[in-house]
Amino acid sequence: MGIPLINQAMTHFKSQVLLILSEIPYGSCIAYGELAKQSGFPGYGRQVGQLMKKLPKDTKLPWHRVVNAQRRISFAENTDGYLRQKEKLEKEGWIIIGNKLTLNEHTTLK
Repeated sequence: MGIPLINQAMTHFKSQVLLILSEIPYGSCIAYGELAKQSGFPGYGRQVGQLMKKLPKDTKLPWHRVVNAQRRISFAENTDGYLRQKEKLEKEGWIIIGNKLTLNEHTTLK
């Protein structure tokens, strides 16, 4: 009985996180922990990060809008993931210096 409950809980967590993720507007970013909190799972920021990491490369979900609490891209600089996220964020108006996001007049951080 324990395994089905764990699977059910994981499915609920994943569906809630992906639902909130899908609603993050163009030009906005959210921290892993805030995404977890808005999904109903406060304190599960690391698990949100793991979920983002496992999304397929061709996903239409705006995974690139999720950053760490210090407004930084979590991938190591110049890695494939970093470069993909940086490019997508810059297309939405973010200015990125190193791995730190800076706001401009069209962007917001939740």
